[in-house]
Amino acid sequence: MSIAAVMGLACTMVTTTLAHPALADSVTGNQAWRIAQQYTGVWTSPPTQLTGGETVDAPLLGNGDIGVAVGGSIDNQTMYVGKNDFFSSSSHAIKPLGRIVIKAAGLNGSSYHVVQDIAHAEVDGTYTLGGQTLTTASWVDANWGLTVTSFKLAGGSAQSIGVTLQNGSGGTPAVTTTGNDLDADVFADTGTGSDPKARMAARIIGQPQSISGSTLSMTLQPGGTATLVTGIISSVDSPSWQSGADALVQNLTQTDVGNHNSSHRTWWENYWSQSFVEIPDKAVEKSWYGSLYQLACISRSGKSAPGLWGNWITGAMNWNGDYHTNYNYEAPFYAALSTNHIAQLDAYDQPVLDYQSAGQALATANGYTGVLYPVGLSPQGTSADTALHNQKSDAADLASNMVMRFEYTGDTTYATKVYPWLKQVGLFWQNYLTWDSANNRYVITNDAPHEDQTYPQTNPGLSLGLVHLLFQGLIDMSTKLNQDTSTRATWQNIVSHLSALPTMTLNGQTILRETEVGSDFYNDGNDIDAQAVYPGSLIGLDSTPTLLATAQNTIGALTNAWHGGNAPATFYAAAARAGYNPSTILTNLHDEATSQSFPNMAIHHNGGGVENINVTTSGLDEMLLQSFQNDIKFFPDWPTNTNAKFGDLLAYGNFLISSSMYSNAVQYARVLSQSGGSFTFTNPWPGSAEVYRNGTDTGTVSGSKITLATSVGDTLYLAPAGTPLSTIQAQLAQSLQTGTSTTTSSFNSGFESTDPAPMADTVDTTGGAVASVTGLCCSLTGPEASVRTGETSHTGSSALMYSGSGQGGSAVHAYMKIYDLSGSPLAIGTGKTLGYWIYPQSSATSTWLSSGSDNSSCVAVDMVFSDGSTLRDSGAVDQNGRSIHPAQQCGHLTLDTWNHVTVNLGTTNANKQISRILVGYDNPNSTGGYRGYIDDLSIS
Repeated sequence: MSIAAVMGLACTMVTTTLAHPALADSVTGNQAWRIAQQYTGVWTSPPTQLTGGETVDAPLLGNGDIGVAVGGSIDNQTMYVGKNDFFSSSSHAIKPLGRIVIKAAGLNGSSYHVVQDIAHAEVDGTYTLGGQTLTTASWVDANWGLTVTSFKLAGGSAQSIGVTLQNGSGGTPAVTTTGNDLDADVFADTGTGSDPKARMAARIIGQPQSISGSTLSMTLQPGGTATLVTGIISSVDSPSWQSGADALVQNLTQTDVGNHNSSHRTWWENYWSQSFVEIPDKAVEKSWYGSLYQLACISRSGKSAPGLWGNWITGAMNWNGDYHTNYNYEAPFYAALSTNHIAQLDAYDQPVLDYQSAGQALATANGYTGVLYPVGLSPQGTSADTALHNQKSDAADLASNMVMRFEYTGDTTYATKVYPWLKQVGLFWQNYLTWDSANNRYVITNDAPHEDQTYPQTNPGLSLGLVHLLFQGLIDMSTKLNQDTSTRATWQNIVSHLSALPTMTLNGQTILRETEVGSDFYNDGNDIDAQAVYPGSLIGLDSTPTLLATAQNTIGALTNAWHGGNAPATFYAAAARAGYNPSTILTNLHDEATSQSFPNMAIHHNGGGVENINVTTSGLDEMLLQSFQNDIKFFPDWPTNTNAKFGDLLAYGNFLISSSMYSNAVQYARVLSQSGGSFTFTNPWPGSAEVYRNGTDTGTVSGSKITLATSVGDTLYLAPAGTPLSTIQAQLAQSLQTGTSTTTSSFNSGFESTDPAPMADTVDTTGGAVASVTGLCCSLTGPEASVRTGETSHTGSSALMYSGSGQGGSAVHAYMKIYDLSGSPLAIGTGKTLGYWIYPQSSATSTWLSSGSDNSSCVAVDMVFSDGSTLRDSGAVDQNGRSIHPAQQCGHLTLDTWNHVTVNLGTTNANKQISRILVGYDNPNSTGGYRGYIDDLSIS
């Protein structure tokens, strides 16, 4: 069915469509799209963390409504399907919707190579057994409730492929057929009452199919292709959920699927175009983009909000997968703010607003006014756990996202929506706070910072920050909406007289104390001591030196918070706002992006789910740009001698900011004023700043802090006095490496004695290692890669010899490290080319090789980049358009002669940094020896 035809079903299916992101300016869009395409997740064996009730390590797909985690080898591959609205009303728990199981039984024992392509939101699989390869491409349609998997078979004989629909627990659901569709109806819990129900309607396009029970079957011939489409509609989407799911797929043609994919890719390209960051640490940069990928996968305007684990629901999820209100639910949505992805925040409000009447009743039952919220919310005004756990701060915590959204955007339409609820939260605190007349201040009593702490707990810093943020937000909203003038004075009085943050002395330093009376300081993997800084926004670089030093001391004392179970989602942003050592922050962010992350780029900590989307996003953004004190600072907490740039990050006041740091100086700032108003910034230039307004030079301004008036739609360009506008625009369009001095080096080796000495016979244990390869001969215990002189060379007298012997099995490879550049990584920039000469041997030139074998051609120079990705898995191709993966070079190099291989590194790996250079042999299921030489290696 065409997209137009599906639109005709709008009367019953309007809720299945998903909102599109707004288009950004072309400069930021081009930069963002260029960088996003560089990053993938790669698996060479199936994931193992799938049904433990927490973050999964599987390839991930999603459209903000439906989520899919891909697990298992191709002979029994399970696509775990979750949906944000599949929340049981009887158990108040998120439930897995279903499973789609793909079985290509004839490929049992095949190799496994799966790539999560975040730019296009696709998961691509390559499975090879003998001379046969099955490739798959899967995606969850960005615009419809549709999942798609395409198949292509090459080599060998026909393969039978079965597709089985299962319920969420892996059982057999009730199935029917509608035309060519296999329909499976699944339920959350009992499916009675208001428990959601859903239909998965599946069919195969491009090949004849048969249906038996809950299984679709087809036979795929070599050279053949097929496409599996599955429509998924829930009873929350539409009362016509069964017919709606069938309507999505029953008349689809391959052309229609292509049109869907084109629209899907357009949605994602528009999404990526909203903002970008570019920094030298590519692991952290990758984590930033990977986190934004997850954000778009789990949350979409017009759809149900995600719980603790997003929409990747594979079984019984911990804590019911609910909306935990004391930081967990709020944290992933913070990431939408500074990154300029406000639409991903739209789903947040509804579960909070739906609970208002219950929150009022809970407040009344406990003798209070306004609203009182428990820790565990669930959809449609419900909660599985109404216990307060001795905490009063949950509603104020929930308010933080709403207040910050307004402060960032100034959106009065949005303010009108949430202002009545925020006033109810304010009403609670107006009457709950106690007045300490002796000290002229408001005091918070009996509010525990940790769950279930016994009283007294007085003036917790966390609550002081959140309550201050709440009332400041109410003041700003009421002013903008011109409402509640008299009440605004009450709110202002509270803001002006709220108790100061409690402090204490630890190891001779003053730090923030968790409470004034009660809990003091715990270095236990939480960051409660620092949450008054973020999200509470009580301390920043414009605070007093004494308060700022106290905040920095607190960050330094919380040594277990960097990688703790609960802290990272807010701790990194707090550290940046406090002006903590930026090199330390980046070092720990690097560890989060590598040691603490799965291949799918999900940061995982014990007990932490999609909240960790905010670790790198807000952590890095607050290092690059700060605005929460109504004073915009460019690179406020950035390490020296480290270049960086960013585009269209969102600042308070609805300003989109782009800037670049080069050689310890800010090159420029571009400011897009989306709402008008005063733009105040800390002047990063020691002298005057040149100001261009909408392309016209308006002269210079000076001072340490500068305020400029703006109108809606104004574009300001700021730079050191005398900088031409053309220079600023050229710098905006440059990549990080092109615009800095860090890309001057190249690398060359002819393996002569005067060239850089390579490592000898060294396995790269983390960049691919060795599987089922032994020594070629002569009592060798493993593969070789080392210099030989006087044997065979392209130029000079030396070359690098490689050898080994395959022992069969689905994985047969050897990745040998020849150069380690990690101490000073080689930047690729946008124009570097890899070149080398390779001489793969046959039995004619080596007595250790079998007659007729072309094993020696299954070799390529490989690279490991500083973000942990590899050249072979990056999609890079040689001068003939062939993948540079060693396995794809098999049979394409001429034996017993020198072959010249070149690879344009900038095409798929622009601006990465080369950490290690490898020589890789990769030939699944191969047996027997391989041997050859490599010479005249260059990267320039």
